[in-house]
Amino acid sequence: MADTYEITFEWPHTEPNTVVVTGSFDQWSSSTQLKKEENGFKGTAKIPWDEKISYKFIVDGVWVHDWQKPTETDGSGNVNNVYTAPRKPSVEPQTNGT
Repeated sequence: MADTYEITFEWPHTEPNTVVVTGSFDQWSSSTQLKKEENGFKGTAKIPWDEKISYKFIVDGVWVHDWQKPTETDGSGNVNNVYTAPRKPSVEPQTNGT
């Protein structure tokens, strides 16, 4: 099993030309470009299991957060979205049935 959890980020609007998601998972380096789809933008990133991340979207160059997702205000007064990855599932040892 992988050491990371794959999270899907979605921006549910089709009007923008570009949408990027960035956050504590990539040291705020703007590394995840979302792909435009029929109902908005979507992309994935890998984060450690059971880790809480802060993130924001950059929509056509403007930093925004999704009001429909959980948020927290950081120590500098910035409102960011937050997400906590699930705990890594435990894997049962396989037996050969004998």
